[in-house]
Amino acid sequence: MTGAGPRLVPALERASARAEVPVRKLVRSHRLNPLPHAGTISVFLLGVVVVSGVYITLFFGFGFEASYESVERMADHPIQSAVRSIHRYSSAALVVTTLVHAWRVFVAGRFRGPRRWRWTSGVAALVVVWLAGVTGYWLVWDERAQALNEATAALFGGWARFASIWVRDVEGPDAGTGWGILFVLWAVHLLLTVVIGYAIWRHVRRTRLAVLPPRHWMAAMFAALVVASAIAPADLLRPVDPSAFVGGLPLDPFVMFLLPPMLSGWAWATVLVAVVVIAVAMALPHIAAAPSDVISIDVDACTGCELCVLDCPYHAVSMAAHTGADATIGTRPLRSIAVVDADACVGCGICVGSCSFGAIELPGFDGPSAVDPAGKHVVVTCARHLSVSSTEDAVDAAGDVVVTVPVACTGMLHANAIGSLTEAGATEVQVVGCAPGDCAYGLGNTILGARLAGDRAPHVPRRWSGVADTDWVATGELVDAIAHPGDHPDPDAGRLVSGRRAVGAVVVVAASVAAIVLATHVPYRGGVDHAGVRVVVDHAAGRLLEGQAQPSGVVGEPVWVVVRRDGAEVGRESVPGSDTTSLGVVDVDVDPGSAGWTVVLDEGSSETVLLDADLELPAGRRLIVAAIDVPPVPGVAAGRAVFEGRSLGACGVCHSVEPNDDGVGPSLAGVADRAGDRVPGLDAESYLRESVLDPDAYVVEGYRPDQMLDIYDDRLSDERIDALVEYLLSLTEGRP
Repeated sequence: MTGAGPRLVPALERASARAEVPVRKLVRSHRLNPLPHAGTISVFLLGVVVVSGVYITLFFGFGFEASYESVERMADHPIQSAVRSIHRYSSAALVVTTLVHAWRVFVAGRFRGPRRWRWTSGVAALVVVWLAGVTGYWLVWDERAQALNEATAALFGGWARFASIWVRDVEGPDAGTGWGILFVLWAVHLLLTVVIGYAIWRHVRRTRLAVLPPRHWMAAMFAALVVASAIAPADLLRPVDPSAFVGGLPLDPFVMFLLPPMLSGWAWATVLVAVVVIAVAMALPHIAAAPSDVISIDVDACTGCELCVLDCPYHAVSMAAHTGADATIGTRPLRSIAVVDADACVGCGICVGSCSFGAIELPGFDGPSAVDPAGKHVVVTCARHLSVSSTEDAVDAAGDVVVTVPVACTGMLHANAIGSLTEAGATEVQVVGCAPGDCAYGLGNTILGARLAGDRAPHVPRRWSGVADTDWVATGELVDAIAHPGDHPDPDAGRLVSGRRAVGAVVVVAASVAAIVLATHVPYRGGVDHAGVRVVVDHAAGRLLEGQAQPSGVVGEPVWVVVRRDGAEVGRESVPGSDTTSLGVVDVDVDPGSAGWTVVLDEGSSETVLLDADLELPAGRRLIVAAIDVPPVPGVAAGRAVFEGRSLGACGVCHSVEPNDDGVGPSLAGVADRAGDRVPGLDAESYLRESVLDPDAYVVEGYRPDQMLDIYDDRLSDERIDALVEYLLSLTEGRP
C-alpha cells in the first residue's frame, strides 16, 4: 500500500475509532479530546514523577527498617503524604498514557520507514517506565516489596550469587540493617529514570513535534492528581515480615501485573512470555511494515525558497549547494536547492504543499489534478480517513455530487489548489483532516490550517480566501464531516474551548485518574489457607551449625530440608548449592494447626535436628528456622586469601583442599584433624606453623624433601602467617 494512511491492521483502527466515540461525545469538541495527546501527556507525567520523586528522596531513609519508617513518617505529614501520593498515581498514569499512545500509534500504522526507530525507542521507554515503577514499590520495603522479593527468589533462588545475597544480606539472621541493599535499589531506580529520559529524547529527536501537551491538559491532569491524592492518599502496607505469607494486598495492575503468575509457580514462563512480547513489539516495524514512500525533487524546478525545509516535521529536507546543467538554459551558477534525506523521509508529503513551483512529488498521490471537479463537491482528505471510512461510504452520504481526493496528509495540499478546483467548476471545496493533535504526521493539519488562514506561506490568494470549508475530525467521522461541512473548522489543539464543553474534558480527565487510583487499590488475592516452614541455610559440609554440638555433613552428599509433623514427614525440599556449600532459602508449605513439628537437615549420611517443638502454626504464618554455620575464627578469611593468592602464599599451586586430590603435595582436606598427631610434642597449630616456616622439618610419608621452598618467613608478614595457620586449622575433616 502507498501513501500516508496504510494500515497494518485497518480493522483495528476502525474498532479503536468506534471505542473512542463515547469520549468524543462527552467532550463535544475535537479540541478537547485528550486521547490524541496521550504521548505528550506522558512526558508531562514523567516530569511530575521526577519532581515529586526528588522531593520524596529528601525525606527517605535507607535500610529495611529505616526505609519503611521514613515512608511511615511521610504518610503522617500532610504535604509529604500528598507528594508521595502524586508520585504514586502519576507513575501509574504514566504507564496508562504511554500504553494508550502506543496503541494509537500502532493502529494508525505510524511506525513505517524512519519512524520504526521512534517506535522502538518508545517501546524501550515503556519497558523502563515499568521497571522504574517496580523498583519504586520495592523501596518502601512493605508487603509489596516482600511479594517482589519472593517473585525474584522464584526466578533466581538456585543461582549461587543471588542465594548468597538473599541469605546473607536479606533473609539471614546476620543480614544487618539493609542499608546497602536499599541504596542499590534507589540507585537503580534513579538510573532507570535517567534511561527513560534518554529514551524519550531519542523518541522525539529529529522532529518538530510538540513534546508537552497544551497547557489546559497539563493543568487538568495535575489538578486531578492533587484531588485524588487528597481524597485517597497512597496506602502503606505492613512492613516486610518473612514469617507471614503475602496475603490480600492492593497490587497496582499497571506496574505489578507480573506478580500473580510469578508467585503462582510460573516465574520463568512469565518472564519468557514478557520477553517475547517485548521483542516482538520492538521488531514488528522492522519486519512487518512496508517502507515509506520518499519524495522526489526536481532540481531544475527548485528555486531554493526553503519553505519545504521549514515545513518538514522530521527534518528530512535541507538545503545544499548545487551547480549543474539546466535542460532549458544550460548551466546555472552555484545555488542552493532542496535535497531529501531518504532515511528520514516518512512520506507525509507536507513539503509538496509548501512548494509553489511543482518541484516536489510524492509517489502514489496525484492530488486534485487527478479528478474532474466540474459540478462536484470536492473533498480533499487524507488516506487515513479513507481507510477507516471508505470512499463508498463518503460518496453515498451525499450522493453522486461528492468526489474525494486522497492525499498522504492534508498538509500535502497546496493553498493554490483551492482556487484551481473552484475555477475548474467545483461547486464546493472541502478539506477534511485529522482532529487537533491527532495528525498521523504531527503537524499536517496545523500547517495547512495556518496556510488557509493566511498565517503561513504559501498563502491562499485573496480572492479564494475562505472559499474552502475545513473540518478537522477524528478518524471514522469523515462521512459526518461531509454531511455537515464547516462544523469543525479549527485545527488548533492548544486553544481551550470555553463554556460547558470544557466541563466534559474535565470529567474525562478526572474519571481517568479516578479509575487509575481505584485500580491501584484492588486487592491481589484473599487470605492464605496454609502455613509454612522456611529454613534459611548457609552451611558448608563438615562445619559446625549454630546450636549444634558437632560438625555435620560430608562433602559431595546432597542436602535436604525435611519437615515432620507428629513424626510423619510432610515435606522434603532440596537445598541449592555447590558440592561443598549449601546456600539458599527453602520453603515447605504445610497444613496449619497445633502439632509436634520437627525440622531436620538431612545430609545423606547424617541428620541434624534444627527444631523439635510443639507449636501452633496458624494459616498464613511461617515458622522461620535457621541452619547457619558458626562464623569462622577471625582471620580465617584473610588466611584463605593468603593461601589462594598467587602473589602471597600461592599454596593452592601444590596443595588441594579437596579430599583425595593429592598433587605435588598432599591434600590438605582435614589437615586440622591429623596435624596434632604428626610430631610428638607439637600440637596442631605448632605443627602447621613449622610446616609453613620449615617445610623439611617433617616430610609426609610418600613425598620427597626439598619440594616446598623455604621462603615464607621472608615472603609473608607475621600477621599473614598467623592468618594462614588459622585457615589451615579450619580445614577439618570433610571441610575444604
